Amino acid sequence: MWQKKTLPHTSITHSIPATDVNYNCTPVVPRILHLAWYGSKTRPAFRFHHVISVMSSLRFIQPERIMFWHDEVPIGKWWTFIRQKINKTTTSLVLMQREAPKEIFGRPVTKSEHHSDIVRLEAVMKYGGIYHDLDVIVLRPLGKLYCHNTTMGEESPDYLCNGFFMSVANATFLKLWHDSYHSFDSTQWGYHSVKMPGIIAKRHPGLVHVEKDTIHKPNWEVPERRKLYEDGVFYNWTARNYAVHLWYRFHNVDYNPESIKRLNKTVGQIFRYIFYGLSYML
Repeated sequence: MWQKKTLPHTSITHSIPATDVNYNCTPVVPRILHLAWYGSKTRPAFRFHHVISVMSSLRFIQPERIMFWHDEVPIGKWWTFIRQKINKTTTSLVLMQREAPKEIFGRPVTKSEHHSDIVRLEAVMKYGGIYHDLDVIVLRPLGKLYCHNTTMGEESPDYLCNGFFMSVANATFLKLWHDSYHSFDSTQWGYHSVKMPGIIAKRHPGLVHVEKDTIHKPNWEVPERRKLYEDGVFYNWTARNYAVHLWYRFHNVDYNPESIKRLNKTVGQIFRYIFYGLSYML
C-alpha cells in the first residue's frame, strides 16, 4: 500500500510550473530537441529511464519537434510506449538516420560514445535547439536559457558536460568546439566532450552562458552520485535544478512503473514526479 507523501525539504514541488513564457528577454534558441541513439547493438531496447527522460522534455520543453539521431532504431515495449506518448502531443518525431561517423577531420573515431558526441554537436550546429542525453531528466521549464546564444552546464570547475547543451544554429562557440576536433584522439576519453568546451569557455566567456549547478549537479563522482541513488538520501532538486543528469551507466538498474513506487531515494522521487506527476509517493 502506498500513498502520496511530501518531505519537509520539498515544499515547493507541487508548484513547479508546467510552462514558462515570461522570459523578460528575447528567446533565440528554437524548441527543437535533439536526442542521440548510438552504440545500441549490444543493448538495442529502449529502457524505462529513457522514457522518463523523453517524458520530462515533452512536459517542460514542449518541443516543436524531436530529431532522433540514430544508426539503428530502438526496439522494445518502451520505444513503442514513448512513440505513442509523443503522438498524443503537438510534438513531431523525426527519425534522423545517420551512420556512426568513422572519422572527423581525417582522425579515426572508434567508440560509440564519441560517435554520439560528434553527431550531437553537428546536429545542434546545423539546426539549433536543445540536446540532452537520454539519462538527463528535465525538471522545470528552461525559461531564460532560451535567450542565450549557447548554454552549457558545469560538471566541475574545469569541465562543461555535453550531456546537455542548447544553442542557436551556427553559434561561434559551437564552431570553435567543433574545430577543436582537428586534434581529436580517441584514447582521450572525455577531452573533447567535456574538457575542451571548458577550455573554450574560459578563453571566450562571452560566447557561452554557463549554468554552474542547475544541470549536472549532483555530478558523476561517487560522493555526488550517492545523492541520487543512496537509500534514504534526498537531494533537493526542486530548489534550483533545470535538469538532473543521472549518470546512468554507473547505476544501470532497470525500473518500471511499479518498482519506482518503492524507491526511497532521490531517483525515485524524480521518476515518480515525471511518470505520475507527483513529487513524492511512498
